[in-house]
Amino acid sequence: MMSPESFICNNHSFLSLLPTLASPSPFWDASTPYHIAFCTCQFLIILTFVASTTSKNLSQVDKLWSVLPAAYSFMCIIDTRTTLMALLSAIWSTRLTYNFHRRGGYSWPPWEGEEDYRWEYIRRGTLGGPWKLLANKWVMLVFNFGFISLFQNILLLYIASPAFVSWSVGMRWKICDQEEIVRGLSSPNVCFLDFIATTLFLVALVTETVADNQQYTFQAKKYARRVSNNNGGKKVNDDDSKNKDTIRQYSDGFCQSGLFAIVRKPNYAAEQLLWFSYYLFSVAASSQYFNWSGGGFVLLGILFQGSGWLTEKISISKYPKYREYQKRVPLYVPRIINLWSLLSSKGSGSEIKKE
Repeated sequence: MMSPESFICNNHSFLSLLPTLASPSPFWDASTPYHIAFCTCQFLIILTFVASTTSKNLSQVDKLWSVLPAAYSFMCIIDTRTTLMALLSAIWSTRLTYNFHRRGGYSWPPWEGEEDYRWEYIRRGTLGGPWKLLANKWVMLVFNFGFISLFQNILLLYIASPAFVSWSVGMRWKICDQEEIVRGLSSPNVCFLDFIATTLFLVALVTETVADNQQYTFQAKKYARRVSNNNGGKKVNDDDSKNKDTIRQYSDGFCQSGLFAIVRKPNYAAEQLLWFSYYLFSVAASSQYFNWSGGGFVLLGILFQGSGWLTEKISISKYPKYREYQKRVPLYVPRIINLWSLLSSKGSGSEIKKE
C-alpha cells in the first residue's frame, strides 16, 4: 500500500479514487479531509433516513443543506485559496440558514419543523404521471432512502469537492517534489481566476438574497391580506394598496415583479451560478479546465431542472394566471428585453408587459 505522501503527490482523478473505497488506503487516513468528509456523509445518510422515516417529515436533508457544504469546505483549509473558499461558503451558509429559519424550517426537537410543501402534493398523488407511484408508502420509502437521503447527501459533499481539489494542490506544494509540481502547472497561489470566481460567487449570492427577500416579503403581505379579509378586519393600509399592479399580483397569488419579472426562479438560477463559480476555484488550483469536482455543479443543475419543473407544475395547479406568466417570463435564463424593460421602468413594482 502506498504512503499518504505518495497518494497525495499523485495527480489523482476521481476514477483513481474509486478503488480506494473498497480497501485500506491513504484515502481513508484520518488526517485527510477526504476521510472525515466521507465518514460524515455516510453517517448523515443513515441519520436523515431514520429521522425522516420516523418523523414522517421528508425535509431532514433540507435542514443540513445550508450547513454541510461550508462544513466540508472548512475541513480543507490549508492555504489562502482554501481559506477564501471556506469564508465564501460560510457567508452563503449563514444567509441560507437564516432564510430557512425564518420560514419555519428549524424547531425543537430538530426532526420537527416545516416540511417542504411539495412533498404533500407528491404523497397525495395529485400531480399525475409517474409521480403517482410515490403515493405508495413502500415506493416512497425506497425513494426517500435512494434519492432524498443518499443522493442529496452525496450531492452536498460533491458540490463542495472543489475545496478538496484545492486542498490536494496545497498539500502537494507542501510535501511533494517541487519539480514534479511545476511540470503539473498546479498552483496554491491566488490568481486572476480566483478573483473572477469570487466576483461571480458574490454576485450570485446577492442575487439570491434579493430574490428570497422579495419572495418572503410578497408572501408575508399576501397572507396578511388574506387573514385580514377572512376576519373582516380593516384593509391593510400600506404603499402597496395604492399600486394596482401589486394588488393584481396579490390577487394572482404569486410574485411577478422585481427579479421575478426577469426570470421565474431567480433564486434557483443564482444558486446554480454560485456553485459553478465555486468550481472555478478548483480550475485555478489544478490548472485544468475540467476536473472530477465539476460533476457537483452539473448534478446540482440537473436537480434544479427537476425541482423547478415540479414547482412549476404545482404553481399551475394553484394559480390560474401562472400559464400567462410562463409565456411572458423565462424560467432561468433572462431575455435581453426583460432586463431592458426592468431597468427602464419607473417604480419598483412595475411589471414587465407582455411582448
